[in-house]
This record gives sequence, C-alpha cells and structure tokens, in this order.
Amino acid sequence: MKKLSEFYSIIKNSTNYNSIQEIVWVAIGQGLNVILSLIIVKIISQMGPNDYGVYTLIITISAFLGLIFGAFQQGFIRFYYDYKKDEKDGIYVNLFFKFLSLSVFILSLLIFLSSLIANTFIESYSLFFLITTGVMIVATKVSELFNSWFNILRHRKTNTILLSSEKTLIIICFVVLMINNSLSLLNVILFISLSTLVIIFIKIIMFKKYVNKPELTAKPEINILQKIMGKRIWVYATPFLIWAIAGWLQLNGEKWIINGILSVKEVGVYAIMMAIVNALVIIPTNVINEFATPIIFKNYSDLKNMDDINKGYLYINIIMISVFLLTVFSTTITYFFAEQLITIISTKEYSGYWYLLPLLTFGTGLFYLGQTQTILGLALDKPREYLFPKILVGVLAVLFNLFFIKIFGLNGVAYTIILIGFLYVIHISLINRKIESEFYKSIK
Repeated sequence: MKKLSEFYSIIKNSTNYNSIQEIVWVAIGQGLNVILSLIIVKIISQMGPNDYGVYTLIITISAFLGLIFGAFQQGFIRFYYDYKKDEKDGIYVNLFFKFLSLSVFILSLLIFLSSLIANTFIESYSLFFLITTGVMIVATKVSELFNSWFNILRHRKTNTILLSSEKTLIIICFVVLMINNSLSLLNVILFISLSTLVIIFIKIIMFKKYVNKPELTAKPEINILQKIMGKRIWVYATPFLIWAIAGWLQLNGEKWIINGILSVKEVGVYAIMMAIVNALVIIPTNVINEFATPIIFKNYSDLKNMDDINKGYLYINIIMISVFLLTVFSTTITYFFAEQLITIISTKEYSGYWYLLPLLTFGTGLFYLGQTQTILGLALDKPREYLFPKILVGVLAVLFNLFFIKIFGLNGVAYTIILIGFLYVIHISLINRKIESEFYKSIK
C-alpha cells in the first residue's frame, strides 16, 4: 500500500500544465510517427519482397551506425543536466557540434572510399547507388541525434512537428514517384536522402535557438574544459560501443542469416512483420523511455539527494510497468489480427508467415522490458554492469538463429527472439538487484 501511495503522490505532484502539455505532444508525436512510418512501409513494400528485402539489409547497416552514434549520444544525454546545473551547458553543446562535424567528415570519406571498392565487386548496383545509399544511412542517423536532443531539452512540440514533417516530406516524394511509375529502390533511397538533409538543416537552426551559447571564457580554458567533458563522455560511452556490436548482432544479424540460409524474399517478409512490431512495441517503448529519461537523469544528477533518487527510482518502475502492459496489449492485438495487419501495411504477398507475428511481438517486448530496466544502471553511472548480458545475448542470438533457421526456416527467428527476450529480461533484473544493493550500501 505504501508503494501505491508513493506512486500516486509522485504522479499527482508531477502533474501540472507543462507536464500535461508535454505528455500530449509526446502522444501526438507517437501516434503520427507510427501512422506515417506505416504509410512509408506500405508504399515501399509495393516494390515487392525482393527489393524490400534489399532495402531492409541496407537499413541494418544504418542501424549499426545508429548504435555507434547512440553510444556517444547516451553520454551527451546523461551529463547534460550536470553541466547545465553548473552553467556550462553552452560549452557542452558546442562539444557535441565538434563531435558531429568530425563524425560526418570521417563517415563521408569512408562512404566514398567503400563505394569505390564495392563498385568493383558488385556489378548489380552503380557507384551512384552505393554513394547515395551511404548518404541516406548517415543522414537518417544524424537526424535521429537531433530528435534525442529536442527530447533532452524537453521541447516535445518541436520534436513532434519536425519528425512528422520529415516523414510527411518523404511520403510526398514517394507519392510523386508512384504517380510517375518511378518507385524504384534507387529513387526511394535518393528521395529519403534529400528529404532528410533538408530537415537536418532546419533542425540545426531550431536547435541552436534553444541552447545557450558558449560562455565568454578564454579559448584555452574552454579547450581544457571540453577535454575533461570529452573524456567523461568517452568513459561513459565505451560500454555502449561494445553494446553496439552485440546489439546489432542480436537485433539485425538475423536478417543476414535469413538471407544466407533462405532468401532475400524471406528477409522482406520478415521485415514487414517487424515493421508492425516496431510500430506496436519498439516505437512506443522508445518514446516512453525518451520522455522519461531526461526526467530520471535530472533526479539522479545529485547522488546525495535521496529524495530525488527515490523519486527517480519510482519513475523507472512506472515506465517498466508501462512497457510490460504495452507488450501484453500488442501481443493480444497481433494474436487476433496478425494477417489483417500485415495485409494493411503491405500486400497479400507478405502474409505467408502471419502466425509468427504475435511470437515476434511478445519476444521483442520482453527484450525491450529488459532494455528499459537498464535506465537504473545508466542513471547511477554503471553502464559497464550491462556489458556481459549484452554481449551474451548478441552471441546467443547469432548461434540460436543459425541453428533454428536451419532447422525450422523463418519460424526459427521467432523461437530465437522469444528465448533471447526471456534470458535478457531475467539477467538484467538480477544485475539491477546487485546495483541497487551496492548503491544503498555505499550511502550508509
């Protein structure tokens, strides 16, 4: 009863006009993001399972880059309120732009060189196609970085408008392509790239309006301070870089295994089902976490303030319950309406394995429940505690997929996802108990 009253008290005390406005804009953004994403999938899927399968494999490369960027973004997110409290947030944000500029330069160079090399081995695709694909991969990930920043700054309305505008612009381009019978893989990638670059330019302008300018401090002093900040971010981000490899193997490696053991057509069919899982489970979970993370991290910015720490811990429990209920709801929906959902966002050609959809939904929900629990360790500056389970599930996912897909075909992916989800959520729960115990012992 005490826990319930604490939950009620936290929610009641945290609810005001601004918080309600934030929640409303997050809900609107969530709804629009899901709808517009599904419209994009619906249009692209008209290319057929083979081309959609190739597009999916390209997106797995984008996902890997996203995990790399995400590792450093976690550091920028975690310490923003620390430096804002010390009125050093302008210098901190300027460090982010330095990181972004250097990253884009290095990636642009790698795209050009790797495209030249790949063009000598891949005869099916032109050099222009390969370079355009690389631009799309980098542009989409840079755009996502700014989404995270608008969430950190808690400008939910701006984030919703910009994210919706980006997807709407892409849809308009695709509709024009369809009208002109020009919906090809190359044109899809080209117009995603151009649309995203336009929105990135707008996001940079908006972002600079919201952040404080660097303080008027001597340049040598700023450089020294940014080196200290950079080192702190690097130490914090290092475990996430290792997570990136393991996480990619677990969340995207199966598509390459399906391609190797089965065919690119099965990759396309599987990707359509995962697009539904993404809309029902992954996007809402990420939105819940992105909404709550800056609030939680702000409560954990002073580890000596037990009132704030306890409040932050209750927030973590609230979002965990939310993700669990979301998983149950989504699994129920896909159990009863799997085939209809697949047909709505694609065509009948993709619905041959409809019965796997609820299994994929439930297994993915379990994994993201485990992911949500890691916010506790991140808030307490202990991301390294999650290294072993992340690496373990990455390796096991590859081994299980190789074994199950070989024996059961596409069904094997669903078996792997459920098994990995169970193992991950249990392992993270045990680690969190240890982290909690050590933290409370340290403050006695």
